[in-house]
Amino acid sequence: MKIEEFTLERIQSLYENTVEYNLSDSGVHPYSLRELLTPEQQTRLLDVELGYGWTNGRVELREAIARLHKGRNADEVIVTNGSAEANFLLVMSLLEPGDELVVFVPNYLQIWGWARAIGVTVKEVVLREELGWTPDLDDVRKAVSSRTKMMTICNPNNPTGSVLSRETMDGLVAIAREHGIYLHADEVYKGAELEQDEPPSFADLYEKAIITSGLSKAMALPGLRIGWLVGPAQEIYASWQRKDYTSITTGAVSEFVAEIVVEPAKRQEILERSKRILRENLALLQRWIDENSDLFSFVPPKAGGMAFIRYAMPMNSTELVHRLREERGIMLLPGDVYGMDHYIRIGIGAPAHHLEAGLERLAAFVRAKLS
Repeated sequence: MKIEEFTLERIQSLYENTVEYNLSDSGVHPYSLRELLTPEQQTRLLDVELGYGWTNGRVELREAIARLHKGRNADEVIVTNGSAEANFLLVMSLLEPGDELVVFVPNYLQIWGWARAIGVTVKEVVLREELGWTPDLDDVRKAVSSRTKMMTICNPNNPTGSVLSRETMDGLVAIAREHGIYLHADEVYKGAELEQDEPPSFADLYEKAIITSGLSKAMALPGLRIGWLVGPAQEIYASWQRKDYTSITTGAVSEFVAEIVVEPAKRQEILERSKRILRENLALLQRWIDENSDLFSFVPPKAGGMAFIRYAMPMNSTELVHRLREERGIMLLPGDVYGMDHYIRIGIGAPAHHLEAGLERLAAFVRAKLS
């Protein structure tokens, strides 16, 4: 198997821990266990036996995740080591060489890369900036063919922070249902909507929907490495068969904490913290954009921990990011990793003072290069 380098993850892995100001993250500043758990829960955590658990996830945890959706049960959930393993299992369970996969871009390109590696034909539908980084349904209809097996979308979107309207969600479901294809949605940023109530999951709207979610992004708990798939029982069982060949099981400590945080009251508490941090930082970013509007522009994100920003200089985005890292100690993500030069992704989930200092250095660098 030949696989293309996952450039986004490679850049972050190499450099995110070597800079003074890391603004490349797309999640919210994480909790510590002491901050997250009550003293009684911390004591119980110390009594957790570090043995093997259920290979598809602890029953009580799967039941708790199922309750986040309408009419779902534990057999329609598999718990994975992060949402990345969930995406991997999805591809290896549902797609075969010769199938077609419709991917909405820009997007987190893990599924795109795995699908191409196993011989799937990947067709791209471009999210339109003039539509607030959402798809034109006519473009979707043109992309779907008799060979299409699945559509995959990230909602809320990485990297733009856009959120699909209910009308667009219903339109995608209608297209998928008409053709009898799977509709996959990466929903790891769901719950971090800044201007609206949390929308429904695609798993609540369509019988052949499969969703990826987890605790890393909106839930601000990436170190737990807990993700999951929710979908039809048969497809979830197929993903469980593949998991037996990968990580076997998730960690007992992580599952203990996960069971606490997915309960509705605690989940809402965590999401309110995330939204407070993101709203405050987005206001900071908006002021910075306004002050530097001759250099930068963007469609303000409506959810999630990042913004996708266009810059007004001829330098390639990868070159810009490496120069900023080497000369100013700032880490960003280049638009190149999404196939879109002259954009950068900036994380807005960091502490405000960290974001503000990094933005000041970014503006100073660009002004110096244009002077």
